[in-house]
Amino acid sequence: MLTGTPRGSFRPMDLGAELDEALRLLAAGRDLLLERPHDETAPAALRARDWDDALGAMDDEALAAAERDPAGWLAVHGPAELRPLAGDAAALIARHREPPADPRPQGAALHVAARKKTQIGAFVEVLTELEGAERVVDFGSGHGHLTRALGEALRADTLGVERDPALVARARELGGRFVRADAEGFALQPGDVVVGLHPCGSLGDALVRRAREAGAHVLMVSCCFQKVPGPERTWLAERAAGFALPRDVLGLANLAPRSFRNSGSLEAKRGWRQNRLAVRRLLLARGIPLGPGDEGRGVTKERFRAGLADAAARSLERRGLPPASEDELRTAAAEAARIHARVARFALPRHALARVLELAIVLDRAVHLEEAGWAAEVRTLFSPETSPRNLAVVGRAPA
Repeated sequence: MLTGTPRGSFRPMDLGAELDEALRLLAAGRDLLLERPHDETAPAALRARDWDDALGAMDDEALAAAERDPAGWLAVHGPAELRPLAGDAAALIARHREPPADPRPQGAALHVAARKKTQIGAFVEVLTELEGAERVVDFGSGHGHLTRALGEALRADTLGVERDPALVARARELGGRFVRADAEGFALQPGDVVVGLHPCGSLGDALVRRAREAGAHVLMVSCCFQKVPGPERTWLAERAAGFALPRDVLGLANLAPRSFRNSGSLEAKRGWRQNRLAVRRLLLARGIPLGPGDEGRGVTKERFRAGLADAAARSLERRGLPPASEDELRTAAAEAARIHARVARFALPRHALARVLELAIVLDRAVHLEEAGWAAEVRTLFSPETSPRNLAVVGRAPA
């Protein structure tokens, strides 16, 4: 049995009403979400609302301030007709913003990053609150760092569940109990507490669904929301029935408007975005038809961080195309540098809804539990400097 004092930024609130508000804002800005700016021409949604001139005229100092807090900045300084939407988004975000001081790091392994240890420490503190938990089951356990740390700190029965056989083998070498299985096939039991530290996309949805089916407690912080099968995510809560956004839009929820530890400066991130834009210009010059975000398909963020040449090589290789010449790379880089500033300005209204989108998905999962009798909460578990993906679903199963 695990008991203790509450951990995390939590205030009693109506989760259903919060979800309704998030979905209302996303519906109001749906046209903004669907069209990702990628050249000097403002998206049709901005032109239709007559916001393009005001955004395009922003100076560099205003842009830098707006990129740090898009919703908050636009609520005060944006075009007059944009301010109500941005203000409501900023108010929702603020209700889920401030975490407590980061907890004491947990996990003795030397090769585990410091910020990962801090995240594990937050999980340890929350798990001490859950009464009646008989077993901790870590879905998507990877190398097992969280699984082992929870077992050591809580002196509890812990089990890692991972579908990748290579990761299972490595986790077993490092110590602890691990099984090869996927979330849909693993048998949970009443009294289990199912945990996930940044399970990607559909794994987060499966974790919540399976816990509800089994009568298990839940502690999860999610990420990579676009990693779902099919063209759209299936929303879980009854009150979200009928709501839909394309999978490509869901990636916006991963936006990090501030730098977190060891993630690179905001200036460096602008350079990486410019590399991505340059790859897009190169592919278009080759006559490759592209949809929103297609230039990044199959190209990891590490490739874009490594530089334009590396990212372009991978993007062309996966399409079976010959490598780019030096002239092509120079031309693409010059075009990207020329248009990036306008793209960044035109992206601000869309970016103002990024955290709202993340909140909508997290609240959808919490409300799905609440609708079945769980005592559910959404908490901001650790600082955005530790990780910008810091929204936790905490669900206590009914007795």
